[in-house]
Amino acid sequence: MSKLDKIVSWCGKMEQSMLSIVKVALLSRKPSPLPRDFRNHNELIILANGPSLNDTVAENRQFIENKTLMAVNFSVLSPMFRELKPELYLIADPLFWIVPEKRDSLFVALAKNTDWDLHLFIPVRASGNKEWQKIVSTNPQIHIHLYNTTPVEGFNALSNFLYRKGLGVPRPHNVLIPSIAIGLRLPFRKIYLAGADHSWLPEISVTEDNQVLMHQKHFYDNTSSKADTVKQEDLNPARLHTILYHMHVAFKAYFTLLDYARTLGKEIINITPGSFIDAFPRLRVR
Repeated sequence: MSKLDKIVSWCGKMEQSMLSIVKVALLSRKPSPLPRDFRNHNELIILANGPSLNDTVAENRQFIENKTLMAVNFSVLSPMFRELKPELYLIADPLFWIVPEKRDSLFVALAKNTDWDLHLFIPVRASGNKEWQKIVSTNPQIHIHLYNTTPVEGFNALSNFLYRKGLGVPRPHNVLIPSIAIGLRLPFRKIYLAGADHSWLPEISVTEDNQVLMHQKHFYDNTSSKADTVKQEDLNPARLHTILYHMHVAFKAYFTLLDYARTLGKEIINITPGSFIDAFPRLRVR
């Protein structure tokens, strides 16, 4: 890299760092205290919603047993939720508190199907919506933890400090990014990723009237799902350049999390067969 390139890179990181500080000051709040009592304090498995999760769980019960589990988003709608009884649950998609149908189906299912202590992580920005809180409050075994989804970039030292304090995360364009970031703030030394297929690229198509469709398969609807538009926060369908940009940001964020984990002396290990994530070392569990 030439001297000019280094100067340009430094200036870019300085700009990102200053913007991150402003965003944290305006958007972040003091996060809730973290839970500390787990089935396993050393190993966490994040159960992402990719279609491979069914086979991973069915074929590797011995590996999964006695590890702390984190479920995400709509996994409560699967029988696997009550079967595995995850101790942690994280929600990130803003549509879960923006769209009443999604909100009610998710939180009603959580309140109804949880009969063990569950630590539920909800973005700070959702705290203003009282409807989901009314539903969850009917179950005293669900413990709410608010976390910040403020995107943080820039110099590594500043970013890592803000990640450790829970004041921000790498740009959270999907639920797995804040799930890993929260996992790294907890005492676990090893974080395994299951169901993290991320194999969306072959599932994108564009219709003759320029509608962009993506078939987002999940472990709980793998046989019934179909291609559909991708809704943005304003509920308008996303264009192709937006979808691809968000993918770029997400896959890049995994390398940020990999570097951050190394500064903590922790490991992130991908146990998802056929995963498109190229940041983390892989382990074939048997």
